[in-house]
Amino acid sequence: MNDLYAGTHVRARRRTAAVAALATAGVGVLGAAPARAATLGDYEITGVQFVNGDCSRNEYAIQATVTGDTDDGGGFDKIEFQVWDDGELKDSRTAEVRVGTTLDVNAFLSFVGLYGTGAPGVGIEILDVDAAGDPVGTLSYDDPFYPEDVDGPCSFDIERIGGADRIETAGLLSEQKFVAADTVLIASSVTFPDALAAAPWAAQLGAPLLLSRPGGLAAVSTAELERLQPSRVVVVGGSAALGQGVLDDVQAALPSADVERVGGADRYATAGLVAARVMQDSSAEVFLASGEDYPDALVLSALAARHQAPLVLTRGTSLPDATAAALAGLSYDALYAAGGPAVLSEAVVTEAADGVPATRYAGSDRYGTAEQVLEQFPAEGKVMVASGQAFPDALTSVPVAARTGAGVALTGPGEVPAGIMDEIDRLISSTSFPLITIVGGTAAVNPSVETQLQTLFGTTAEPAQRPHGTRTDSNIPTS
Repeated sequence: MNDLYAGTHVRARRRTAAVAALATAGVGVLGAAPARAATLGDYEITGVQFVNGDCSRNEYAIQATVTGDTDDGGGFDKIEFQVWDDGELKDSRTAEVRVGTTLDVNAFLSFVGLYGTGAPGVGIEILDVDAAGDPVGTLSYDDPFYPEDVDGPCSFDIERIGGADRIETAGLLSEQKFVAADTVLIASSVTFPDALAAAPWAAQLGAPLLLSRPGGLAAVSTAELERLQPSRVVVVGGSAALGQGVLDDVQAALPSADVERVGGADRYATAGLVAARVMQDSSAEVFLASGEDYPDALVLSALAARHQAPLVLTRGTSLPDATAAALAGLSYDALYAAGGPAVLSEAVVTEAADGVPATRYAGSDRYGTAEQVLEQFPAEGKVMVASGQAFPDALTSVPVAARTGAGVALTGPGEVPAGIMDEIDRLISSTSFPLITIVGGTAAVNPSVETQLQTLFGTTAEPAQRPHGTRTDSNIPTS
């Protein structure tokens, strides 16, 4: 990022493919896209750079309309969103759109680095990629793109986002991690099932997950809705979970927004309705969790979000009719469950799998199960750590984790279990700018946890100082 260009910032830029193709001065199409590449329609980039001293935390939200044209596998067309700074690829996200359909895709790119000299702004590139994920053509690019500079939190190692209670923590997560959002989801702060099922859907929509008491919105949630100004708000859960007063409060805060309830007769029906809204990619999977207790399911929700897969709920010894009906309406060739036979019986998992391969993650306790799930996340330098003793902070972390490529790890109130510490170390040790986000106040996650996590940073690379006075002509390599 170049602080010499701080006088010219564009917080949001909306373009159409036709305009981009004709544009000059670093906005347009690099080279010729293949004849049957995905079709890129309108897209919008919103960017913010949080600056604190020499540290800059960059966040870019991209909303794009994409039509799938080429079968890159399983009937889906792949595209990739990338952010470049001074010739270095900082972050990327791949999306899949079913061939013959048009979909609004949300991508979130982020990186933490040093605020200094170099090429102006950043480069945002949208690529068509093949089945292996290799680029085959550039659909559009913006270089330079100027984020908005904001004084704000920026850390290379550990940050804490936590409020006085679970509702405030959810609001703070949204405030600090969502540059913009067209959709917001709201679930109960009192019980876990609706938030558990809603979190993967929120991640796919690029939506924060706020929490509410049954009777109405808290002031912190109302303030966050007013900041984001979403065009759509979805209240997840039936009227017993979240009463009409919640919808009334949302409508009062956002008179022009579309306010919708997605809720069934019980938690299983609600989870089934939400599962039907999740757009699966070419890896057709489904995730199964207990609707009777939350510990084993907390990080499974994060894995489902990463895989763009629905999560349904079940009783431990019998598959509810609503869940069976939801599964009958889904296409899947693999099922993943969390918890041992005491949590989910073999008969339930077998019935839910309906003949497809089933994988069960089950440790000796909730932390052992969480460790097994965390092992499935690739090392991308970011981890979110939340209490394993309560559900809200871990679940409201899921949409943020899915956006940033972070794993979600559970901790005891005063200490991270050894196995999970090993996994956190694996996730952060290969990057120069690792970031662990502790979610929850000190009542939820004791300062001793932060002290323990700090010991990991002796094994990570120190941030390299960028030479002062250097300049590059562009952020995206031209060769």
